[in-house]
Amino acid sequence: MVGWSRRGWIAPSVLLGAFAVLLWQVLSHGVVTRIDVHVRNAIQSAATSPSLDWLVRIGRGCADLGNQEPALLCLVVVTGYAAWRRRSWRPVVPTIGALVVLASVIPLKLWVARPGPGEVVLGNANLGFFPSGHTADALCCYGMSAFLLGVFVWQGRTARLALGGAAAGLLVLTVFGLLWSNFHWLSDILGSVCWCGAWLLVIARSSGPAGWGRAGSGGRAEADRETARL
Repeated sequence: MVGWSRRGWIAPSVLLGAFAVLLWQVLSHGVVTRIDVHVRNAIQSAATSPSLDWLVRIGRGCADLGNQEPALLCLVVVTGYAAWRRRSWRPVVPTIGALVVLASVIPLKLWVARPGPGEVVLGNANLGFFPSGHTADALCCYGMSAFLLGVFVWQGRTARLALGGAAAGLLVLTVFGLLWSNFHWLSDILGSVCWCGAWLLVIARSSGPAGWGRAGSGGRAEADRETARL
């Protein structure tokens, strides 16, 4: 794979290893599931407090950021814009990769068949909550959108930091909403971050020669000329 070194596999490998541990713990009802219960109880103790009832709607709204409608719409619009700016179909390739990663969450959820925190007993429901689909939507769609804009549109360091911060902020808000609204266990969310994050890193690094590599002197000059024309 072009542009990859042994060091480049460290972060994805660590994330996949962490996902494997979380998966094992969830399937075996290990200590992680007991931690989930303690975290859920602590958060819901605060969330159900009368003094914080004004956060109920905000929490639901934040969780809705992980719905497929806004997340996929964002990714489609950004992909189209990046392709138009570059006059190239190259931005579509990492987007397809992100969608494949997103789709891979569904069979995992069905296989594990873990109930959500609103269920009475862990492991006795046909619903699949591990890994979190809402978290996957937010990470894959908003994260890939930031990557595409930083690679193919605004290639300056400041712009990339701002884009990364915006994507991270949307993910954090989604996670807050899911936990505050009692929609997911903490390990559901962490599992999704580990699984999707690992493959998104692979996609991002694999797309480097077509994007990040072009941000060098030649690529940056070309981007500046395109910006000037627009």
